[in-house]
Amino acid sequence: MKQLLMKIRKGIWVVPALYSSASLALAIITVSLDTYWIHKVEPFLPVMMLTSIDLAQTVLSAIASSLLTMTTFTFSTVMVVLTTYSSQFSPRTLQNFVRDKTTMRGLGIFLGGFIYSIISLLFMRQSLEEHLVSSAFVGVLYAIVCLAFFAYFIHHIATSIQISRLIERLEEEALKVIDYYHGIQKDQEVHPYKTIPVQYEKVREYPSHQSGFIQYIDFSGLVNTASEHDVLINFVKGIGDFVKEEETLFYIHSHHDYKEDLSPFIFIGRERMGEYDLAYSLQKIVEVALRAISPGINDPNTARDSIKYLGLILSETHLIRDGVITMHDEDRHPRLKVTLFSFNHILYNTYYQIVHYGKGDISVILAIMDSLIMIDREVNTKRKHIVYDFHKYVIHGMEMDQMQEWDLYYLNEKIETLKPDQPIDPKE
Repeated sequence: MKQLLMKIRKGIWVVPALYSSASLALAIITVSLDTYWIHKVEPFLPVMMLTSIDLAQTVLSAIASSLLTMTTFTFSTVMVVLTTYSSQFSPRTLQNFVRDKTTMRGLGIFLGGFIYSIISLLFMRQSLEEHLVSSAFVGVLYAIVCLAFFAYFIHHIATSIQISRLIERLEEEALKVIDYYHGIQKDQEVHPYKTIPVQYEKVREYPSHQSGFIQYIDFSGLVNTASEHDVLINFVKGIGDFVKEEETLFYIHSHHDYKEDLSPFIFIGRERMGEYDLAYSLQKIVEVALRAISPGINDPNTARDSIKYLGLILSETHLIRDGVITMHDEDRHPRLKVTLFSFNHILYNTYYQIVHYGKGDISVILAIMDSLIMIDREVNTKRKHIVYDFHKYVIHGMEMDQMQEWDLYYLNEKIETLKPDQPIDPKE
């Protein structure tokens, strides 16, 4: 069931289909009212809500053609925005716009209005000529709603295509993943290394059933299943990792030959998903920064803003602990072990491409140092030393003696800010 829900969430057809179905139901209700119950409710309806069959057909025909035109224009606008996202920002950011609720609602409302008008016209029989109908009035109200939403849609497109708005949405996505990681670690043990209880006699490899990226792992479902069968699941892969078919996902430690199918708890797809993958959410912002500093675009200010948002996001990871999470069942028996987060790994993978391609731009290097300072202010002493050591990687290869005096002054100032004041606490 969860796999089906995940596929539905990824589909861009879901919202338009829901609005189209609702419009179809509205058309059926309106036609039924005009056909069977109009004589009973006519005395209670205002005169302005009822029209002749000829006028209703004319109005609905105009609405249908207009909404079809609006739908075509909306689809063309979406394609233009997708092209801009792909060429100017990053191909990985396309799904953020495609799955945007406002975009999908716009397409759904316009398609629904067209369906309502066509269905209403289809069932307007000549036998209704002697009666008044309410379909045209409902259609006019629907058209007004569509027109208002069309104006809002144009405003939404104009703001969505702005780089600041895109980075804001990517930041929100990354912060949600951090909250998700923090929620998983809550009330669970986190250790630097994996330790397997010696009481388990048998070990079995569990292979991947297909090739692709691990998009989501249902940890709670696995813990409940492991508790029922008295086994321990030891993951060697994590969310965001790429696996090929038959590659080992995890080991099952048990007292007996456990051969249950656990594939429904592991979601593997052809592309990564940012909802549960922090590294991928950060990668989108990194690619925006890389495009901005490329010679073809040459927009270092956008790159600097993106880098500072990376620092803001990573500063929030102080809530997440490094190491192996041991998840327990209700009886506090260990049932699942997985490495969810590594500060060293996420720090390096976030900045290494920007360092490589932006080394020649002092403004980019200073922006990286600013983002490291933001991280340094929030993390514990151990991570402060990691951040300070990482700055050496950032400035490695830079010819300090060839730098301008002002550049060197501000760079040294930021390096001094990063220097830890306290030694590493062994308890951290």
